[in-house]
This record gives sequence, C-alpha cells and structure tokens, in this order.
Amino acid sequence: MKVVTISKRAIIFILTALVAVSACACSGNSGSEPAVADIAKAITDKYPLSEAMTQVQGEDKIKNVYGIEPSDYSDIIAYVNNSGVEQDELVIVKAASQDKVDAIKEKLNNKITAKLNQTKNYLPEQYEMISKCEVADKGSYVRMIISPNADDMAGIFNAQFEK
Repeated sequence: MKVVTISKRAIIFILTALVAVSACACSGNSGSEPAVADIAKAITDKYPLSEAMTQVQGEDKIKNVYGIEPSDYSDIIAYVNNSGVEQDELVIVKAASQDKVDAIKEKLNNKITAKLNQTKNYLPEQYEMISKCEVADKGSYVRMIISPNADDMAGIFNAQFEK
C-alpha cells in the first residue's frame, strides 16, 4: 500500500513539473527573434513597395548608403525609393550584438538628418513626412521606416516579436 502512495506522489510531482516547464516555454514566445526578411515581408504584405523602391544589397553598398559596418550587423534588409522625389525608405537591421545597437541607430539617424536637409527647401511634403519618422530598436533589432504609413508599419514591426 505504501508503494502506491509513493508512486502517486511521484506522478503528481512529475506532472506538476511538466506543467511548470510547459508554462515557462509558452511565456517565452514574446521574446522571439524573427528573421529580418520575415519582418520586412509582414510590413510589405500590408504596404506593398512602390515600383520605384529597390533593395540595397551588398556589404559595400550598405556601408556607402548607411555608414553601417558589416561587423555591426548579422542581418539587414533595406529598401530605398529611387524616384528622386519620394523619400520612402525601409531599413531593418539585426545588430551583431546588443552593444552595436546604438552605433546602428546613430548611423540611421544620420541618414534621416541628411534626408531632412535635402528636402527642407525643395520638397516640403516629403520633409514633413520624414520629420515624423524615427529610428527605434527592439532588443538587438533596429528599424528606420520613412513612409506616410510609418506608424502602422512600426506597429507591424513590433508585432513580429510577440508571436
């Protein structure tokens, strides 16, 4: 009879431990690390890129356009509008490490400042749009979204980490 009581306790202990482990595993989903391409796809699925948008590819091109060193990031996706008038831009970067986030944010903020300076006297609507945009981070991810839909796009970016 005593053997059955010990076995029941052992089973209850094991089941309790399994439930606790399962609960911890499920609550960890809010810290997911989505792929940069998946974040961009979620954004562009709702807000398709115009035909004037092209992807900035290659470490040298990324460095020339944004000033971001290849050693500062582990993944990046960038789209820029080449129309000459529209200033839309979408950049999502996964920093190589947490200590690189501020350096990346600084470079992207420099890009926004340059765009503001370029449009201030010539493209007032574009200047207004750019001035409402921001560079922000979520963990080791950094985003720069310049778009009339920047607020919604930032929400889509943030939602990718809650899955």
